Amino acid sequence: MTTEERLDALEQALRNMKAAQEPTKYYTSKYSGEEIDALLDVVAAQQTAAE
Repeated sequence: MTTEERLDALEQALRNMKAAQEPTKYYTSKYSGEEIDALLDVVAAQQTAAE
């Protein structure tokens, strides 16, 4: 096996590993990131006020 063949095999193995780690499904939130941040700010303010 030549160096080029070995390199090709390693590159293919790396591509296979990366492909196996990629998600097949994605979660879609009904809230935007900004809305989530705002809601977390509200909760944090409530916790601070309760202390």
